[in-house]
Formats: sequence, structure tokens, C-alpha cells
Amino acid sequence: MKIGNTDFHWGRRTYVMGVVNVTPDSFSGDGTITNGESERRWVQAAMDQALRMEDEGADVIDIGGESTRPPAVYKDARPVDAEAECVRVLPVIEALQRRLSAAISIDTRKAAVALSATQAGASMINDVSMLGDPDMPATAAPAGAALVISHTGPKAEYSDPVADVATDLANAVDKAEAAGVRRDRILVDPGIGFGKKAVHSLAVLRGLRAIKEHMSLPMLVGTSRKSFIGAVLDLPVGDRIEGTAATMALAVASGADMVRVHDVKQMARVVKMTDAVVRGWQPESTQ
Repeated sequence: MKIGNTDFHWGRRTYVMGVVNVTPDSFSGDGTITNGESERRWVQAAMDQALRMEDEGADVIDIGGESTRPPAVYKDARPVDAEAECVRVLPVIEALQRRLSAAISIDTRKAAVALSATQAGASMINDVSMLGDPDMPATAAPAGAALVISHTGPKAEYSDPVADVATDLANAVDKAEAAGVRRDRILVDPGIGFGKKAVHSLAVLRGLRAIKEHMSLPMLVGTSRKSFIGAVLDLPVGDRIEGTAATMALAVASGADMVRVHDVKQMARVVKMTDAVVRGWQPESTQ
């Protein structure tokens, strides 16, 4: 799959997506917007973060302008409209597309934002709402953008988390294809942490290989700093790097093609080491 100027050869190695939150209220505490700060300052902060992540090993930079925390759980979550989201992300994408070698992804649930972002230079759409906006597939198809379809649900109720996620994703992929999105432009994400209790997220993580085999599509997995890690380790969001590393290694061992992370330098090393075990490693030639 070609995303931006980069060819992604699924199965050769695991690719790394770095997270840049152009928000003041990211759950992970790494948003680049500080209230009262000028646009120039926060655009520069987002650019600096993205360029650093590329240097640390990110193959894709995922830029988001709205926190995906559910207001029902996080009382300080502040959903924003498409116009405000575009004000946050478009200047960053426009600036980065002239400087990054890594592919640029737009993390949004809104087709209008995805359209503007692809016109500005994004070559991937990361939709965590499982096509909650019915216009999303029709937006991705003519743009030729890679489309990540992430699983989510309105309630954390599953009879069989692995089977339910696989079935829901398959139905969403069918909708995308019916709207004109080519299957070879689609990735799936099991949505660990989205609409799931900790026990459901753990079950999905254990069942990644079964989900991937059911889908026969490249898989993106995001566990970085998420609440199910905090639930297991009883640790705040800023102290979950070891838990993230463990889940990243397990995801790679279960067939993940790309992982979405906040701590790129550390997780790129975890991924490379796990790939060496799982996919095989040979020393570089000394000739």
C-alpha cells in the first residue's frame, strides 16, 4: 500500500504511527495547544513534535484536533465542531507536508475534516468512530486516501469481544467498499479502549490474531497509555510506558502491521526487537 510517498509492505515489519494531538485536552496529557497561546506557537509545537517523532522512527504521523475521550466518562471532555477542528489541524498539516518524509494521517470522526485534511496533504484517514459519519467512505474513496476503520461501540457490552469486534469491522468494511473505497486502501483497528471495559480490551488484545485472520486486512493497533493499562497496573496516564511496551510487543507478536504510540523512541525500539524475534533478524553485512 502506498501512503503518501511511502510504500508499506505489510508483513515485512511493523510500522510505527506517532500521535500528535493538536488539542488542549488530550487524555494522554500531550496536547500541543495551551489555552491563551497564539496559533503560531501551538502550530510550531505540533511541528516540532512531529519532526522529532519522525527522527525517532515514526513512519506515519497521526494528527488529531479533537479529543476522543467520551464525555460520559470524562466530564472535562470538550467535543468540537468541524470548523474548529480544521482551524487546529490544517495549519499543521500544511506546514508538515513540505517537511516530513513520513506519511501524514488525519485522526478525525468527521468527513468534512477528513476532506479538508486530504486536500491539505494528509494521505491517510484514521476514523475511530467506525464510519459514524456516513459520508466518510465517500470522502476517502475519491481522495485515494488510506482509510483506517476502528472498532467502537455505544456500550461496553459484548457476548464475545473477539467475535463481536470481527463481525462489526467486517460490516463496516463492506459499507466502505460499497461506497467505492478500494479494499487495498483499508486498514482495520480493533479499537482497544473504545467502548470497552478493561476486561474487553484485554480479551481483544489476546484475540488479535483471530480478528486479523477473519478480516484478511492490514491491522493497526493502538494501546498506548490507555485506561485498561491503568486499570491493571493502578497507574496514572503518565506512568504507563512499561504497560504500553508489554501490550505493543504482544500486538506485534499477534500480527499487528502498524502500532499507534505516543512514546515513539521507546516503542520503536520495542517494535524492532519484537519484530526481530517474530519475523526473523539477520545481522547487517560487514562487507
